[in-house]
Amino acid sequence: MLNNVKITKLNNGITVLSAADIGAESVAVGLWVRAGGRYEKTQEAGFSHFLEHMLFKGTPKRNALEITQAIEGRGGYLNAYTQEESTCYYVRLPYEFMDQGVDVLTDMYVNALISDYEIEREREVILEEIKMYQDLPHHHVQEKLQEAMFKNHALGRPLAGCEETLNPVDNKILCGYKESRYKPGATVIAFSGRVDHDQCVKCVDERLGSLPAGDTAEFLELNSSSGQDQLMLVGKEISQVHAVLGFRIFGRHDKRRFALRVMNGLLGENMSSRLFQSVRERHSLCYSIQSGYQLFEDCGIFSISGGYDAQRVQDALALTIKELKNLIEGGVEEDELLRTKDYLLGTFRLGLESVSSHMNFLGESYTNYHNIRQPEEILSNLKSVSAKDVQELAVEILTSSNMTLAMVAPNSLDQEESRWLDTIQF
Repeated sequence: MLNNVKITKLNNGITVLSAADIGAESVAVGLWVRAGGRYEKTQEAGFSHFLEHMLFKGTPKRNALEITQAIEGRGGYLNAYTQEESTCYYVRLPYEFMDQGVDVLTDMYVNALISDYEIEREREVILEEIKMYQDLPHHHVQEKLQEAMFKNHALGRPLAGCEETLNPVDNKILCGYKESRYKPGATVIAFSGRVDHDQCVKCVDERLGSLPAGDTAEFLELNSSSGQDQLMLVGKEISQVHAVLGFRIFGRHDKRRFALRVMNGLLGENMSSRLFQSVRERHSLCYSIQSGYQLFEDCGIFSISGGYDAQRVQDALALTIKELKNLIEGGVEEDELLRTKDYLLGTFRLGLESVSSHMNFLGESYTNYHNIRQPEEILSNLKSVSAKDVQELAVEILTSSNMTLAMVAPNSLDQEESRWLDTIQF
């Protein structure tokens, strides 16, 4: 678990977090900025992801190759990712090179050279990345699900953007976007491994402490103007149907999130779950089926996804709905609840064994909740979830009124909407 967690906020608003492990051979450092898909206007779709790419293209101090060599040359690892509500840049390397890792991350954060030449080159890379995702039906169907679930809202747009929004991007546009989003008050830097908190603060303060205070713009909240379609069906030249049932639900601050965690584990998180045992093992209607969820600030998605034979997808969806009804009407037996909790408690504990997972837990926790959620508290909340809590949650969120079915399917599949809507009715 996390040890010696400390928090310091610099005068300009940057937050520095650390969790020390004196026995570790490495240090992991992550830099989070509250800039992601939700912060983008319609014409800015994909800018956060584009900017993430550009920060690796060089600074006055290091070119692109020297950035990677500064980390990989010490046996380390450097990467980044963009989400709906944040972007993260992170490194892991031997502990004696911590200062080097911080210098690389902060140099990229402040001094990235975003030239029109590099923008033009990287635009082609990102457009190919978008095509790659569209060629992966299991990924493409998730994007189509969010498009249908969050109509006319930033959460319904692909994080990578599209040609229409990316083609006009130049140095002025992207630098202006960076200036408006990459603010000290929206920045969190998390350390874990063999670290000393005071030294971590000193490393960050020396490089970023002089930046002027400021916070990022607010994102657009979800409201009644964002509608939800019940069906999104896309035809492609493929042989298998990729389908996702999605339910629009509450956000990350809702206390029901712990019951949701248990319900997800029970329904479809592993091979022992109800959906896998029923739809795949007993009825052989798919190769893969799983459930999952994603919680944002003010809303979220609970989803059930799978890959199905085109001739049997209707039977698979009908059986999935039947299993959801069984949970709503029949609830959960105590032995099944205990098995699910044991699984969840075990995976949570095992997932916090590494230096990188400590760093990620710290950064995500503070960025999303503005405090550090102690693992012991999370474990306690999971243990306290009752069978009644799970059943009541299922009754509340597993309804036709907040459900969307998205499918990426062979062009030969029946396109009649009523057929599919009738199949998924509760």
